[in-house]
Amino acid sequence: MAIFGRLTDIRKQFNSFKEFVAVFDYLEKAITNKTTVNTRILSMGCGQYKKIEIASDIFAIEQSYYTKKLADSLFESHVKYVDMQFLVSGSEIIEVAHIDTLEIESEYNKEDDYSLYKVTPGSSNITMKKGDLLLLFPEDGHMPGIRINSKSQKVFKTVVKVPVSRF
Repeated sequence: MAIFGRLTDIRKQFNSFKEFVAVFDYLEKAITNKTTVNTRILSMGCGQYKKIEIASDIFAIEQSYYTKKLADSLFESHVKYVDMQFLVSGSEIIEVAHIDTLEIESEYNKEDDYSLYKVTPGSSNITMKKGDLLLLFPEDGHMPGIRINSKSQKVFKTVVKVPVSRF
C-alpha cells in the first residue's frame, strides 16, 4: 500500500495526525535551502549516512550515494517500521512490489528490521525527484537507489522510520 507524492500533498493528507507534525517539520527543513538540516544532508560524502532522532520512537537516516544498476540491487522490506523515503537532491527509481510476489534472498533480520528479496520482474517503478516522498509499509518490498537510464548520479535523501504502530 505504498503512498507516493509531493511532500506538501502528503502532509495535507496526514494533517490530523498530530504525532506527525515533527516528521513533516523535519522534512520541510530537509528540502529548504540553507537550513541546518538541509546543509547537513547536502554536505555528506558519498556513502555516508547519519541517524537523527526526531521523536522518542521516530528517527531518520540521512544519506548520500550514487544510484546503481537494477542488476546490482535487491528488494527489502521491514516489519517494525514504515519507511518515509524523501529525496533532497538528485533523482532515482525505487522499484516496489508486494512481498507475496517476491522470492526471499535472506530471511528476516530482527535486529536490523529487514528481509531481502531477489530482483523479480513485474514490479512497479517510481521515479523519485527532489521533494518527492514515498511511504512504504511492511508489505511493500522496495528497491531504492536505482539509476535512471544508464547514468549513475549522486543522491541526497533522508529515510524517516516510523513505527508501524503509529499508523
